[in-house]
Amino acid sequence: MEEIWDKWQRHYKNSPEDINRICKDGILNTEEFKSAKPKILFIMKEVNDFAGKDLRVLLKDGPCFKMWHTVARWAAGIWKGFPEYKKVNNSDLMREALSKIATINLKKVSGESSALWSQINAYAHRDRELLREQIRQINPDIIIACGVFEILIWLLDLDVDPNEPYKSPIKDNKRNAYVIPWKHPAGRFNNEKSYNALRNIVESRNVNY
Repeated sequence: MEEIWDKWQRHYKNSPEDINRICKDGILNTEEFKSAKPKILFIMKEVNDFAGKDLRVLLKDGPCFKMWHTVARWAAGIWKGFPEYKKVNNSDLMREALSKIATINLKKVSGESSALWSQINAYAHRDRELLREQIRQINPDIIIACGVFEILIWLLDLDVDPNEPYKSPIKDNKRNAYVIPWKHPAGRFNNEKSYNALRNIVESRNVNY
């Protein structure tokens, strides 16, 4: 998927941002992702103080920092059919689960400790065609919208009930994927409770994968 970064480079040459601040993302391990069932994509806002670097390199040996351990547990739950929490709270399983996912940020330029919602939305709108192409290339079965669901409604043209937009998950028939509105993994919450809450959403809404 490296060809898409040539497009991002050309795209950013025509923008006021420093091209060297782009942070790469995507499928973390191509071979593992090919065989993964289901294929899971986590969509987030931006990276914090990671200008010009590559998330795929950062996470190649497994989760680092608290938020990526959280992502790995969520991914392991979906991948393994949601066993009890203590089984996924395991370093070997988390490392394996993380290798099977893809993750992208809507804003490719590195940010600060606190993301500005208006900025994320504006970047996503300006870069919408490349973001759609990147998602199309990843071709996920499940998209976890980590605090960005409201943007994904228009970015992916999701057919949501305007009276209950967060009634989840949403079946994206254009991409044959489920989109699950969810929280950002860097938030303050109980890890076991959040794991069980995600399990309840997936199981109660009949997400078939």
